[in-house]
Amino acid sequence: MNTLTQAERPSDSPIIVMLIMAMLVWGASWISGKYIADLAPAPVTVFYRLAMATLGMIPILFLVNHFKLVRLRFSRKALLWSLPAGIILALYNQLFFLGLHDGLPGKGGMLVTTTNPVLTFLLTIVVFKQTIGKLQALGLALGLTGGLCMIEIWQFNYHQLVATGNAYFIMASFTWAILTLVSQQGTRFADFLLFSTLMYGSATLVSYGFAYEHSPLTSMGQYSAFYWQHMLFLSVIVVSVATSVFFLANQQLGSNRSSSFIFVVPASAMGLSAWYFSEPLSLPVACGALLALMAVYLINSKRSQ
Repeated sequence: MNTLTQAERPSDSPIIVMLIMAMLVWGASWISGKYIADLAPAPVTVFYRLAMATLGMIPILFLVNHFKLVRLRFSRKALLWSLPAGIILALYNQLFFLGLHDGLPGKGGMLVTTTNPVLTFLLTIVVFKQTIGKLQALGLALGLTGGLCMIEIWQFNYHQLVATGNAYFIMASFTWAILTLVSQQGTRFADFLLFSTLMYGSATLVSYGFAYEHSPLTSMGQYSAFYWQHMLFLSVIVVSVATSVFFLANQQLGSNRSSSFIFVVPASAMGLSAWYFSEPLSLPVACGALLALMAVYLINSKRSQ
């Protein structure tokens, strides 16, 4: 049997640093998302975000090719893999926003980042017949426990926990886990930048179908400059740059190690929210963030490989 993660290599360090920075950007995106969540219908925001992210990849590809920073490569199989990846990405966004609308208030979105690494590990065990080490299992348990502490799960009653909206979060987490595995296969046939561009383009076309009833192409002028400023950050910085870094890490580190860093997202989101909105951090939330960071360390430590 194969081990669950790849062996630690000296060249992994730059990728890990970039991935941690990308997760911090993902955490910051929650703050930006709070500002514009109610300024446009969710399907419209998803369509604009993916469309702008696709356009944002064009100058990135040009600069990378011009300065020869990455060897751009592409084959037909990459295009075939990018189509289901785009569909899954669009579906993930729709499910996530449905969860925000009907699920646990406030911290409910953390269910996605809390459960995603666990689901990714389970999928690799089932699909690729891989094994899991003791330290990795401990890391997953700590990460899950930390995430539940950060959302203070005990504050919600049974009816809130089993509400339909929370099922959307779990489904969103599951679709992202599938996307992680699909993109890992797709980047075998193209570099991560070209594959990400193709995937974002496919997701844009799919998301337009969800937003069609709101006429997103003709109603752009009704949204304020404030909305578009945050959309620029959420699309170009968060998706074009940070999410593409995640897929680079997925290509270099493997789906399990890259997904484990998602535990950093709720911790960074809570820390940035406390700083930006002056939200008080309770002891359980702080302990949960610490457990999540410990989980990332254990899963990626040399002894766990």
